[in-house]
Amino acid sequence: MHRARAPFVLPATLVAVLSAVSGCSGGGGTAAPVASPSPSGLVHYAPATGSAAPAASPSPTAPKECVRTAGMSVEQLTGYLKELRSTSGDYQTKGLTLDSSGLNFTPEDIKRPCEAVTVKLTHYWVDLKKTREANAVNGARYEYAYTQIGTASHAAGPQDGRVPDTAPPGSSACRGTVSVAHLGEEPPLRSLPYDLKLMDTPAPVPVTVSGDGVLSAIYVSPPHPESC
Repeated sequence: MHRARAPFVLPATLVAVLSAVSGCSGGGGTAAPVASPSPSGLVHYAPATGSAAPAASPSPTAPKECVRTAGMSVEQLTGYLKELRSTSGDYQTKGLTLDSSGLNFTPEDIKRPCEAVTVKLTHYWVDLKKTREANAVNGARYEYAYTQIGTASHAAGPQDGRVPDTAPPGSSACRGTVSVAHLGEEPPLRSLPYDLKLMDTPAPVPVTVSGDGVLSAIYVSPPHPESC
């Protein structure tokens, strides 16, 4: 496993902010479903019919649709997954999310992938060091550095649910974590956020990580920075 470190010194303008914040399955019949591809990439699955089926009994539900993701480029798959909504179908909801339990796959019924999608998850330690104690004028000053923990590939879907073994590593007094869900190459250290804030909660918060193929990222703050 490759490890790299890159120190980041918090600017003085940021210290005050930190101090303030701190404190598609088949049918059950004998005939398999018939799929007909469409130009848009969607595959329409229609219920299989037999000679014993009543001629005037159409299905009341519309055929389910799914998207063929095999053969998509990283750019195409990234765009597709970012636009994939959750089962609620609400605007700006995501069918693939990253939170304290790891990767969760709950896409809406239409436009869901026909097969499992391989997603990479890279974790980084955020090691915190206090370089100046707080005083009557200024808050405490901290520096932090990233260390890559490792990268693993995980299959998300096609069934809904949490993807096993994807939860972020546990934090410690002076060590937090950043976790990045992505496709393709691992995000380099220089693409990680340089403006992290100290939080008084262990709950993960979304952060921005630049780079092609990045789907989402979360940050878990060290729980007791005052002891560092």
